[in-house]
Amino acid sequence: MGVSIRYRLPAAAFGAVLAGVATVAPAPAAAARTAQTWQVAALPPLAPASRLVDVSATGRDDAWAVGLQGSTYGGPAPARPYALMHWDGGTWSQRSLPENIGTLYGVSARSATDAWTVGADGTQAAYAAHWNGTAWQGYRPLGGVPGGASVLFDVAATGGRPVFAGAESSHALVVEWDGQQFTRVPLPGSDAWYGVFYGAATAPDGAAFAVGAWSVDDAPYPEPMIAQRIGTTWRLATLPKITSARLLGVWAGSAGNAWAVGTIDYDSAPKPLILHWDGSSWRQVASPTPAGSLTAVAGDAAGNLWVSGNNPIPPWILYPGSLFLRYQAGQWSTVYGPKANNEDPALSAVANVPGTSGFWSVGAVYDPVGGYTAIIERIRG
Repeated sequence: MGVSIRYRLPAAAFGAVLAGVATVAPAPAAAARTAQTWQVAALPPLAPASRLVDVSATGRDDAWAVGLQGSTYGGPAPARPYALMHWDGGTWSQRSLPENIGTLYGVSARSATDAWTVGADGTQAAYAAHWNGTAWQGYRPLGGVPGGASVLFDVAATGGRPVFAGAESSHALVVEWDGQQFTRVPLPGSDAWYGVFYGAATAPDGAAFAVGAWSVDDAPYPEPMIAQRIGTTWRLATLPKITSARLLGVWAGSAGNAWAVGTIDYDSAPKPLILHWDGSSWRQVASPTPAGSLTAVAGDAAGNLWVSGNNPIPPWILYPGSLFLRYQAGQWSTVYGPKANNEDPALSAVANVPGTSGFWSVGAVYDPVGGYTAIIERIRG
């Protein structure tokens, strides 16, 4: 998933941050080669100012996408502030939760009868809901708001024990679900005063990763942060020294193969950030494009990756379409998807369709009426 949040999160400002969490604003659409493999999918009507933040699929005829809608600045509160969409193999349709919570930021589906979505409710408390194939059941994983606001930005439930990632009272948060209850994960060795996890991933062998950013000892610029579960033990990873950077998305093929993506210098001239885990260390990998923000990464069974992203806003030049990176046969390349509304969409997430080489991607595109509107793109496989 991809969200744009100020990193140094003092407790007094955290509630306001939760209320204003958003994907990176869609940028105007640099001349380059355009690939025509990605296509825009049809969506049912949503309220103005809608955007989709995450997507997950279990097969060709089952996928979920989540986000927010009706979030215009200064306008009336929307009747339903969250967006929950389901794909049945032919069309996307809106679905409802048992309660009218605030915003949904993450979704992860293991099967057609086992899916999770997460976000924050109207009281600024972390929220999660589980789908059993028939109905959604809501949970407050932290039991309320003890001493400060909380939010879950992502969930990973496709391998091993489900993992939930976010922040509580400006401190990074990882929560596990054992089938009966939620448990906060202690992270030994963390000396971060402020921090947040934006993305999470689990591998088929049970390994798990959470990525984000933290500010150490009240430093002026944040640094990337990764927590990883190998076996049953969580630890904070040792990363290359990179300042003024954040990690937004992560994908795990196994305990010995994971990729994390994000942005360097996110508040000035954003540059892509790619890290790879080989089972022993994390190393930075060169990006095929020098500018822009990377928001999410996903892989198929063959180990091919797609990364979603956003074209850089400055300078104000035209781009050929939505920004993707592709990793295939050991090589990275830049691929541009289609435009929408004659603009290049800002993408927040990407997900593989299991059993295929197809992928879904979601985000938003500039809309002169509502400011932005939700978009879903797909590549068949």
